[in-house]
Amino acid sequence: MKNLTVTLPDETLSRLRVAAAREGKSMSKFVTELLERRVGRTISQREALDRFLAGPPLPLSDENGKLPSRTELYDEHLLSRHERADLQPGSGREAEAGSVADVAERSDRD
Repeated sequence: MKNLTVTLPDETLSRLRVAAAREGKSMSKFVTELLERRVGRTISQREALDRFLAGPPLPLSDENGKLPSRTELYDEHLLSRHERADLQPGSGREAEAGSVADVAERSDRD
């Protein structure tokens, strides 16, 4: 933990003391909680996972409760990428690489 010096007007400091005392907290604890609410705080991986899992469920099933197959999940997104016509073609420099036989021949010479 680090210390922080804050300059406050007398009236603000008085109200801070009263508010902290009303909640039964030290001024340091009171101000820390105010700042955490305002700027947030770092959470652990476990807390982040718990928040994610507590969120709304992902609607994967259809109206009959049937879940999609693996193919249906990945078909357009990952596995069939090479079959999609809407993707950009290569750089046009494929000929510079040569054929597989050329590469094998070059490696035999080296």
